[in-house]
Amino acid sequence: MRLVLYSGGVDSTTALFWSMQTQETQALLFAYPSRHNAQELAHACAICEAHHIAYHTMDASALFAGFASGLLAPNGASGAIVHGHYDANALASLVVPFRNGIFLSIASGLAQSLGAGEVVLANHAGDHPIYPDCTSAFIESMGAAIASGTGGAVRLLSPFCALDKAAIVKMGIALNIDYAQTYSCYEGGARHCQKCPTCLESLEAFAQNGLNIER
Repeated sequence: MRLVLYSGGVDSTTALFWSMQTQETQALLFAYPSRHNAQELAHACAICEAHHIAYHTMDASALFAGFASGLLAPNGASGAIVHGHYDANALASLVVPFRNGIFLSIASGLAQSLGAGEVVLANHAGDHPIYPDCTSAFIESMGAAIASGTGGAVRLLSPFCALDKAAIVKMGIALNIDYAQTYSCYEGGARHCQKCPTCLESLEAFAQNGLNIER
């Protein structure tokens, strides 16, 4: 069995459906104090329920108390989210320190408890320059730590580590994913702002695959 870290966004939704093609798969959703988490959780739960996918919701809110990141509320609630394309300098303030490391540690413990032999993270090549816990070096090191820490019971999979978002969307089209049901916006509003970096990246990936999707 596999446990997929699931946010309800484009990448993790594709990873979830990709995993289900070959393995029994469950999803792990995190509640944590990011601006967009409420919308992410609502969309992730809706997708799981619509497709009868078993899922677990873990409240990790307390773990991020005191973390310095403009993406976390109330820390960043009064500041403006950067609009435009990804830029390492402009977005440095939005990085949540070691978020994937924290999530993967929790996921690995739950996976071992459930008897799941693999944990799936949907990081991709476009993440690497900005997020240090999305790099291939991080995946290799964290994968080794997970394998060692679980006595070899759990393995980390990163199927999109070398892919860009357009390639991920192309894969999702083949899996018949309805991307209109996903959520990927830093602003956290009911509708996508279409201006923040993650919105623009998704729009460009959709366009490159001939999709015109309103979210």
